[in-house]
Amino acid sequence: MAITATGQMGDSLIEVMSGEFDMIVPRNYIYAQAPLTAIPSGGILQRGAGYSSLRIPTYHRLLPANSTRSEVTDISPVQLKDSQNTISHSLYGNAVQLSLKLQESAAKDVFQIAAQLVAENAAESIDNVARSVAIAGRAFELGNGSSRDAVNGTDGVITPSMLYNAAGYLASAPKLDGGLNQPTLGGGLAAIMRSAVIADLAENSSIILLGQYRDSAPETVLMGEVGAHMSGIRLIVSDYAKIFHGAGSTVGFACSSDNLSSAFSAGATSISVTTAISSGTGTYLTVGTRETTGNGEQSNVETIYVPAVSSGMDLVGGAPNGGLVYDHSSDTPVGGYNQVHAICVFGAKSLMKVHAGDIGAQPQLLPPDNDGLLNQWDSLRWRWYGGFGRWAENRLYRLEVGSNRQVLGF
Repeated sequence: MAITATGQMGDSLIEVMSGEFDMIVPRNYIYAQAPLTAIPSGGILQRGAGYSSLRIPTYHRLLPANSTRSEVTDISPVQLKDSQNTISHSLYGNAVQLSLKLQESAAKDVFQIAAQLVAENAAESIDNVARSVAIAGRAFELGNGSSRDAVNGTDGVITPSMLYNAAGYLASAPKLDGGLNQPTLGGGLAAIMRSAVIADLAENSSIILLGQYRDSAPETVLMGEVGAHMSGIRLIVSDYAKIFHGAGSTVGFACSSDNLSSAFSAGATSISVTTAISSGTGTYLTVGTRETTGNGEQSNVETIYVPAVSSGMDLVGGAPNGGLVYDHSSDTPVGGYNQVHAICVFGAKSLMKVHAGDIGAQPQLLPPDNDGLLNQWDSLRWRWYGGFGRWAENRLYRLEVGSNRQVLGF
C-alpha cells in the first residue's frame, strides 16, 4: 500500500509502518481468516457502480436427469435456479491522536507503540464484524439442551458428541484443506473456541496436537490452530472467540445482583455497588448487560473476579493492568452468572466478504496526520469499507456451552 510522506515523517519510516500494518492485520484474523472467509465473484465494490447493499447470487446444481427420453419428442428445458445473499457494507475505522508533549516526555517511543496498537485494533475490529455475522447463524445446539440462560458449568459443558453432531450437520459443506492425514467424520472442518473450552474437551476426550500432523501440509495451518479432536475437527483457540457474558444461569452460590453506584473507567481495579452483593468468596461477576437470548450481543460487558463480595470490591479484570476492560456508567448491572461460549464450527467459504475496490480487502493505514496551529498533534488512522455475510446456513454450526472455568475480560 503506497502512502506519501508528511512534513513530519520521512518516506522510509512511513513505508516501514505501512509494511508492518499490512503484516500484522491478517495475522490477527480468526473469523475473517481465509479460507473460512472468502470474497465471492462480484464482491469487490466499484465506486459509482454500487448500491447500499450487495446481492451475491448462488446457483443451484441441476437435479439428476435419470428418466428415459423419447426418440420422437423433444425434451423440456429446466430453469437454472439461483438464490441471493444480501450483504450490507459500511465504513469502519479508528484513530489515535498523540500530543507533542506525550511524545517528548514518554520514556518509550509512544508513536511506535501506538502504530502497533492501531494495527491490532484494525484486525480485531474487522474480525469482530465477521464474528457477529458468524454467531448469528440459524443452526445451533445448546450444551444442556434447554436454553441459553440455563447453561452452566456442570451439565452444559462441551462433549465429543456435540462435535460429531456438528460434523454430521456440515457433511455437505465445502471443506478446508489440510488437517489430519486420515479420513475422519469432521475432516475439513474447524471450531473456534476459548482455551477454557479446550480444557473441558481435553478432560473427557482425546486431542491430537498440531505438531503431529502439520508437517504434511504446513501451508494449510490456520491462525490459532492448536490441534484436532478425534472427530477430525481442527481446534482454533483464540482470546477473541465469542463468549455470551452473563448469559447462563446464576452461579452455584446464588450470588445476588445490583448496579454500580457510580461510573468507573477502564483500568479501574475496584468498584462499588449501591447495595452490598451477598454470598460468595472468590467470585466471578458479570459487569454490564447480560448477553441473554433476549438481550443479544452487547458491546460493553465483561467478567471480573473479586476476592470477596460486598458494596465496595477490589477486582481483577482483563485489562493490561488487571482492571476493567471497558468504561461503565452508573447503574450498570453487576451480578453472578455463568458464561456461555459460542463455538462456531466452520468449513471453507462459510462467510463471504465484500469490500471497496479502492480501499482493498484489508484495512487501510492512512498517512499520519499532523494537525494543530503548532503541529502539536499526530494522528494514526485506519479505515475499511465492506461487510460480511453467511454464505449459506448449512455451512456453519454453533455450539452454546458452559465451562468448568470462567474467563476474565471480554
